[in-house]
Amino acid sequence: MVVTVQAQEKESWARRTANTVKQQLDSALFRKVDTSYIEVPQKPWRVILRPKVDQLYTTMNSSFDDELLAKLSKTYGIDLSSTNISWDLRINQPLTTSVGVWVGYRGLGIGYSQSLTKRAGRYFTLSTTGSHYGLTFTLRRFSADDMTVKIHEESELGRYDDRVDYKSYAPFWVRSVFVDGYYVFSGRRYSQAAAYNQSVIQRRSAGSFLLGLSWYQSSLDFSDRLNGEFIVAANDVGKIKVHQGNIGFGYGYNWVPARNWLFNIMVMPTVSVYNRVKVTKYDFNYDFATYETSQEVMKTYGEWDSEKRQWANGKKEKPMFGDIYSEEYVEDLSWQKDVEIWESGSEIKNTRWRVNINARAGITYYGKNWFASINGQLHRFSYKHNETGVKLYDWYIRGAFGMRF
Repeated sequence: MVVTVQAQEKESWARRTANTVKQQLDSALFRKVDTSYIEVPQKPWRVILRPKVDQLYTTMNSSFDDELLAKLSKTYGIDLSSTNISWDLRINQPLTTSVGVWVGYRGLGIGYSQSLTKRAGRYFTLSTTGSHYGLTFTLRRFSADDMTVKIHEESELGRYDDRVDYKSYAPFWVRSVFVDGYYVFSGRRYSQAAAYNQSVIQRRSAGSFLLGLSWYQSSLDFSDRLNGEFIVAANDVGKIKVHQGNIGFGYGYNWVPARNWLFNIMVMPTVSVYNRVKVTKYDFNYDFATYETSQEVMKTYGEWDSEKRQWANGKKEKPMFGDIYSEEYVEDLSWQKDVEIWESGSEIKNTRWRVNINARAGITYYGKNWFASINGQLHRFSYKHNETGVKLYDWYIRGAFGMRF
């Protein structure tokens, strides 16, 4: 009997606490909006099914530093001191389709999306919105091994460009955490949430200036031992981590052309006021900057000694290719069993004033106890460390069908 009474008391206290929180959320929301512009539905809960098409692709560019150019000059017997060699790499994550579910009470919600495409990643989001603010936490992780590489060589003799579609021997991993917050100056009449999580209904057209604050951190990791050629080409960089604090000022507008219809557009450029980039560098026991056409010479390298980190003939780096023009040798990947890389140090660089972009657009139709919408979003982030720069473009087009209860 004592246990039963205690359980009832705990349940009653939990129920009372939940009711108090609900009442405070409801009263605050009703009190802070102009009901001639924004309607607060009586049914506070929503369950939303969200199919989505999206792509997060990454571009990376780098220029050969003086040390690598000197090595190439020695290998080919050509003076490259006045030559600029750079390359652009695009990590081609496939266009993916995912299905997600979002559950929320008023402006509070949690969502999860699972990709239907292999290795294309997953989303996890937490969000809270009110009449004057919004805050969203997004976690993303994916890998890809399809690359497009563009090589640029510029010297006194002119410019040479080439493009190669390439599949890396090991995947590149991209991980990102994004915390996106905004403040609505005219929150009594304009609602960003009306267009994107439908916690309220926009009944009359209105717009507002927005103040945005966001925190973004990501990592690009291609430090697998089979990606040594990319590490060498990136001046020994194999991992890049970035932390960015951004501030932006933009504008959003809700257009209501007819009852139950809503069109939204929002654009907010942001500037990084805090930008910390850390790169991790690696050494590699092979080298693409030299080659050896003689198979007899290649045999003199012998076995790799992991403890001494040198080949049997005392050399630290072995040519990655024998006769680089031999198709038979290029197709022979037996050399990969001896590949080894190891960390050689790290560098941290603090910079500012990187310009990023956050833009959205959406269409919503409100039913009596249901709603349907389609919307899209584009985020662009950029960062740079010495000769290496990275840009990430994250965009999606998402449908939604939700019920209120």
